[in-house]
Amino acid sequence: RQARERVSAQSMAHCAHSRLASYSHNTRTALVLRKRAAKTRAASKGFADGRTNTTPGEKAQTPSLGKLLNGCPLFFVGDDTEVNERVAEAFAEQLRGYTPLSTSKVVGEMNGVEDGDAVARDEGEDAAALAEAAVLETASTFVRTAVACRGGGGGAAARGACWRHIHGGIGVWLDGRDGKPQANRKVLPQDEAYSLAEVKVVFEACTDVEVTTQSIVPKVEEALIALTTNFERESEKKGMPDGQRSLAAKKLLYVKLGARGDWPEIQPPEWQPE
Repeated sequence: RQARERVSAQSMAHCAHSRLASYSHNTRTALVLRKRAAKTRAASKGFADGRTNTTPGEKAQTPSLGKLLNGCPLFFVGDDTEVNERVAEAFAEQLRGYTPLSTSKVVGEMNGVEDGDAVARDEGEDAAALAEAAVLETASTFVRTAVACRGGGGGAAARGACWRHIHGGIGVWLDGRDGKPQANRKVLPQDEAYSLAEVKVVFEACTDVEVTTQSIVPKVEEALIALTTNFERESEKKGMPDGQRSLAAKKLLYVKLGARGDWPEIQPPEWQPE
């Protein structure tokens, strides 16, 4: 079974890589993203050069989430597209200088329709996911972005091969439940891909999306602070230099080397994926 899964993943990655070639350099894709991320580019210096905002030797007792992230992009995945978008917007507002991006809306704008769901209805789920993967590839090189991925189980984030781009930032799985006990919850095919996220926040969905968002944001913030501070603590124990101790610095290195899919064990520059 594991062998079949590896072959399937490799075939999928090869297919995505070859078919994405035309999308990756698509001028329209780049223009749409640049238009939506103009604020991000203007505030990009911190993550772009890998520097932190702290003075050398300074140890803040309670670092803010903004300092810990240092511009590292966030990718929100999960089956509810609207929740992903609302949470991304909330974090973009909370983290000053961050810009929210909805992959579904960008894909829709690229194709002259409302969103990625409309593309899926017109051209099929594979076409919509392929276009979204191209958006993720470009978005992973941006800084200070809060990216909401398309949900519904058909988006690019539900396909493991596309995570090589999402790993350019911090993946956050917003796992909505319907009130059923964990033991009775059905495991969905996309859950395997979503589990690649560094952070998972479980929430109970309700009809009021605003209420749901307000309940999620503090949990995500707490989880992100724990993730980034623990990473820095472990890096310090390993004797890593100051400029290489943060998760943001490692993500930056991963992107600079081409987001080759070798996260979290980044390989030497000469390494090439199969």
